[in-house]
Amino acid sequence: MKLFVTSNQQFGRPGAINSYSRPFKDVDEMNKYMIQQWNSVVGKDDSVFVLGNFAWQPEVAEESVSQLNGFIYVMNGEWDQSTQELVKNNANPKLHYLAEGIRNLPGSKMVLSYWPLLDWLKKKSGAVSFIGHPNKAYKTDHKKRIVNVTCDRWDFKPIDASEMVKLYNDPDLLNKDEK
Repeated sequence: MKLFVTSNQQFGRPGAINSYSRPFKDVDEMNKYMIQQWNSVVGKDDSVFVLGNFAWQPEVAEESVSQLNGFIYVMNGEWDQSTQELVKNNANPKLHYLAEGIRNLPGSKMVLSYWPLLDWLKKKSGAVSFIGHPNKAYKTDHKKRIVNVTCDRWDFKPIDASEMVKLYNDPDLLNKDEK
């Protein structure tokens, strides 16, 4: 069982194609590709934290969840009313909505949030901040231990959070610039 993080799929939103310069002719092509990419790395028993903006409409969210592997935990972003509605109606037992804005994963060096953070729990001891905001100004920065998991930056695939934490805490990589 693995833990993945991602954000900003916006399943079903036509405007996402232009807003994020996505290489799709229409929403159906976009949704199909994103589902394929998701399932290429996520297994049936894995967990995926979506750090905001999962789906645009409840029907599309429900259809997408039914095709996606793993248990899905959506944290509140700017456009997650569809997910909230689905969870209220108990539409799919593998979909969960997390209303809090910041989540520290116990026993790990991971802090999850939609919005970028300047500081976070255990930052000085190697904790990595995973953020989901799609603004291009919020970049991944290994020196600051920040990973922007917006799906557009990762070929629409969720990323393995544990592997990323290991990579960010690898002393050889952290000290590479000093050699």
